[in-house]
Amino acid sequence: MLSFSKLLLLALVIGAVWFGWRWFQRVDAVRRAQLRRQAAPQPAPRPDSPAASAGPTRTADAEDMEKCPECGAWVAPRSATSCGRAGCPYGR
Repeated sequence: MLSFSKLLLLALVIGAVWFGWRWFQRVDAVRRAQLRRQAAPQPAPRPDSPAASAGPTRTADAEDMEKCPECGAWVAPRSATSCGRAGCPYGR
C-alpha cells in the first residue's frame, strides 16, 4: 500500500531527475554555443581600415601583483610607480 511518505519520496525523486535533466541540457547548450562561436569564421578587416595595415596585434602577458611593503597597495612590479613615501621600492 502507498503511504504519504512513499508518495513524497517518489515526488522528490522525480523532481530531482527533472531538475537534473534541465541543468544538463542548459550546460550542453552553453557548450554547443561556445563551440559554434569558436568554429565561426572571423570577418576579415576591410582593406582601408587601420587594423588591416597594422598586422597582428600582440596581447599583454599576465603579470603577478606584489604588495608594496611601504604603502600596502598591490602593484605590478614592472610597471609600478613610486607611492611618494621614502621607503618605496618602486621609486625608480
